[in-house]
Amino acid sequence: MVIYLLVSKKNDIYNLKTNFLEPLIDILLIQNLKDIKIYKPESDIYSDYVVISTASSNTQMNSALIKISKHIKSLGMEALSEGMNSSWILFQSNGVSMHIFTEETREYYSIEDLYFESSLVNQYG
Repeated sequence: MVIYLLVSKKNDIYNLKTNFLEPLIDILLIQNLKDIKIYKPESDIYSDYVVISTASSNTQMNSALIKISKHIKSLGMEALSEGMNSSWILFQSNGVSMHIFTEETREYYSIEDLYFESSLVNQYG
C-alpha cells in the first residue's frame, strides 16, 4: 500500500502582501491599467489574493505581463501565464492570481461575480 501525503505551507499573508503583491500592483498602475481590484478569496485553495484589472488594448496588456514576468524572474520565482495577445491574460505566481482584461471582455465575463463572497482588500481607479 502506498500513501501519498501532500503538504502545503501557506504563505505568510503579511509578507505576501507587502513584499510580493504590492510591487505587482505598482507595475499595473505604472502601465496605466484601470479598475484594479484585489480580492482575498475565502475558499480558493490556489490563491491567497486575486487581482482583476482592465487594459485599454492588447498592447498594454502584453506590456504589463512582460514587465510582471521580468519582475518575478528577478526575484528568482516562477510564474504561469496564458492569454498573451488575447483579450484575457491569466497570471499566477506565489499565491497570487492576476486577471488582465480588455474592457469588453471584462464586462462580458463579469468575473467579479465569482468573488462576491470574498473580501475586497483594495481598489484602484
